[in-house]
Amino acid sequence: MSKPRPESAGFELQIKPGEESFAWTSESVNQLLLALEEGYKPKSTPFYEGNPNLRKGNIVFNYTNEEIQEIKKCAKDIVYFANKYCTVMTDEGLQTITLRDYQENMLRQFQSERFNICLASRQIGKTISSSIFIAWYILFNFDKNALILSNKGATTREIIDKGKTILENLPFFLKPGVIKWDVMSSKFDNGCRIIGQTTTKKAAIGFTIHLLFMDEFAHIPQNFVETFYENVYPTVSASKNSKVIITSTPN
Repeated sequence: MSKPRPESAGFELQIKPGEESFAWTSESVNQLLLALEEGYKPKSTPFYEGNPNLRKGNIVFNYTNEEIQEIKKCAKDIVYFANKYCTVMTDEGLQTITLRDYQENMLRQFQSERFNICLASRQIGKTISSSIFIAWYILFNFDKNALILSNKGATTREIIDKGKTILENLPFFLKPGVIKWDVMSSKFDNGCRIIGQTTTKKAAIGFTIHLLFMDEFAHIPQNFVETFYENVYPTVSASKNSKVIITSTPN
């Protein structure tokens, strides 16, 4: 059965995207997506740079009571958020994740504890679990900086890319409003930022860090580690709410 074709005039009159007082809803966003599939070209959209997978920052949005309750559940319980809403790329394409027990335990530890170290074997979903936590942290905090470091730039990008895939595939009411969406740096309208770097002696200098996430830490050259630690730890320890997470495969 083909989708019903929206009437352009009625659709435009209904949502009035040009009015400053207009407030988007999940229903009006879905109507717009249907209209875009039919070739409709609106003057204004709630999408960042026209990308329907990204929510534009600082739009006016009316939440339903059910959506507010879902946001509360997700903010309180990262495992609920992961199992219901997180989509990751698999060999069979994009799929909603089903966490294993040890991944649920890992995420609960990341959520509840300030300091975590995780030594993991390969191919157990460590990177996916890490990406879920970073996406959750960015969604349900305000004015926080998450710094992602690894032994290689490619590894840092992989963690950030998986986190971005999760954010892109959330329901619109859960998506963060995007202000900046670059390869290694993103900023959102709740004041949170994701910053990715390769671990060097001068990495993290000049940043206020609320979440320091270091992956493949056992594989970082030893001559970098001490100087890096001396530079970054005073910044992290100055905050009572900061988090430090170290993950790695064995070396």
